[in-house]
Amino acid sequence: MTPSIAFIGVGNMARAIFSGMLVSGYPADKIIGTSRTAEKRDHYQQTFGISMLADNGEALKRADVIVLCVKPAQMQAVIDAFAAHVRADQLFISVAAGVELGAMEHWLGQPVALVRSMPNTPSQLGAGMTGLIANAHTSDEQKSWVTELFSSVGDSVWVEKEEHMHTVTSLSGSAPAYFFRFLEAMIKNGVEQGLDEETSRKLASLTMMGAARMVIDLDEPISQLRKNITSPNGTTEQALLSFEASDIDKIVADAMTACVNRSKSLASDFSASKNESKDG
Repeated sequence: MTPSIAFIGVGNMARAIFSGMLVSGYPADKIIGTSRTAEKRDHYQQTFGISMLADNGEALKRADVIVLCVKPAQMQAVIDAFAAHVRADQLFISVAAGVELGAMEHWLGQPVALVRSMPNTPSQLGAGMTGLIANAHTSDEQKSWVTELFSSVGDSVWVEKEEHMHTVTSLSGSAPAYFFRFLEAMIKNGVEQGLDEETSRKLASLTMMGAARMVIDLDEPISQLRKNITSPNGTTEQALLSFEASDIDKIVADAMTACVNRSKSLASDFSASKNESKDG
């Protein structure tokens, strides 16, 4: 039986996921979305053919799988509002950054299958990468279903320890912004050297995409791919020596560590919120 799936909140990530599901053949009558905005409900219902509701609790009653696509700061209030309707046989999936399994389990109020995900923005193009971790109540069959769900927007990996989700954030969740920033710097320099911005953007961005494809598709170490285009005393070598002189490893490590530390801080804030709720 095809499970009915409710998206609580229909922002960019929710739209990316259910759009991919529909393209993959998932029946539209098994997909529910929620929004407080009537205009948005009408738009999604007419554009995608899915059911749209204003009430999260009503969507919960109709669904076998619930995808929580709300902002992290809103998660507790949203769950508190529908917690009375939670069923033990439901599967919950969160896409909220920094909200740990323990906090969500506490708010949901009973043992249920729960998966925490960390997708990234290329999911909007079906080229996403998602990190996943499940709680102890999630079966292997449910995990396989979640893997299939996220295959509609790209690829995914499962991690064994929740602390590793901070690293997933730094390697994948936040990483598109790193590459965008690097591209901005390359394009800016191309313009400064006399090329127009459109040409500079095309040269840099398609080269980045091609390099990533080589890493994925070719069975060679990344270090070897780099060496293959680095001739002694050549142009590439001079660029790489400049990176090394600036200690590129430290620059990247410092940036990723800052990302991880902020992720840990956010998780600590939500954990404190859980404890305050319990004490109250």
